[in-house]
Amino acid sequence: MPSLNSINKSFGEKEVIRDFSYTFPDTGIYALTGKSGSGKTTLLRIMAGLEKSFDGSMEGFGRSRTSICFQEHRLFPRLSALKNLTEVSFAEDIPRDVRRKSAEDMLIRLGFSSSDMLLTPASLSGGMRQRVALARAILRDTPVLLLDEATKELDSALRDTVLSMISEQAKKRLVIMVTHREDEIAALGAVRIPIEE
Repeated sequence: MPSLNSINKSFGEKEVIRDFSYTFPDTGIYALTGKSGSGKTTLLRIMAGLEKSFDGSMEGFGRSRTSICFQEHRLFPRLSALKNLTEVSFAEDIPRDVRRKSAEDMLIRLGFSSSDMLLTPASLSGGMRQRVALARAILRDTPVLLLDEATKELDSALRDTVLSMISEQAKKRLVIMVTHREDEIAALGAVRIPIEE
């Protein structure tokens, strides 16, 4: 089972995470909660293998086992919305037509038209860019899905769609999310993990 063991992380003199341990099951939804600056995003980055300098250990996480949707969308600027998915989210041995169909189906579910899919990130709204980033993370087939404020730019209808997708994902893999929205935690039935400053 994925676990974090006595994680400590500081930036210079500032201690951000102190002696954090938790063992997760292989599936389900877990919500990291706490004030801004309490280390929630840093903890996600550690799980994703993006923060190398920390004390403690972890099992079942790291780059090969996690997919992450950041608050910043981090899309490839010269690729269309569709290609941001087909070129990044899939293993190399998956045929291109299968990649394209899966990516198109995902974007349609997230409210994209066929013409929207061909636009580059600069031509998309903030909410559309967020949906592309979320789709890219979901389509990447890893045991752990990490979400950092994944619905913050979405209207209520799209948020409901995304929450439904997150629930589906949690049946087959572990979902760990950062959110300040109590209604989302309740709607998903997420297990709350408070992160103290």
